Amino acid sequence: MVTCQSCGSEVDEGAKFCKNCGSEVIVEEENENISETKFCANCGFEMPKSTKFCPECGTSTDGVAQAVKNTNNAVINPDKSSGLAALLSFLIIGLGQVYIGLTKKGIILFIAAIISGVLMMVIIGWITWLIVWGYAIYDAYNSAEKMKNGIAVQDTIDIDNLF
Repeated sequence: MVTCQSCGSEVDEGAKFCKNCGSEVIVEEENENISETKFCANCGFEMPKSTKFCPECGTSTDGVAQAVKNTNNAVINPDKSSGLAALLSFLIIGLGQVYIGLTKKGIILFIAAIISGVLMMVIIGWITWLIVWGYAIYDAYNSAEKMKNGIAVQDTIDIDNLF
């Protein structure tokens, strides 16, 4: 039950002003509870504000902008630019993935580009190189966008979710 700080009378739940004296009602209990909890950026779990790692998924909650890998090998990195990630993959295949924290995926794409480069002696190399290059740019941009929205991204190449 909430009481008015000025006159001490009982105030209805959710009221902003006291019906007896007109004073503004300040609900201290609710404000304290809101400031004492926070939510995990990775899984949304509610926890005490002093918690440094989410007890549900193990993600760091210290507010430092860094890529965080959880036990499922998923990465969340909300402070990376999706445009810059795409540009880096445009310049060097896989570099955009490394920039956003998907190092394994970036290395796999870079090795695929090298193999395609060797195959350029045969016509098929040009085609595979363009496919790998296009995928690297597309994936760097989309993965960075997903991370900005708080969606965990796997550090593997997932052909099933390509289309």
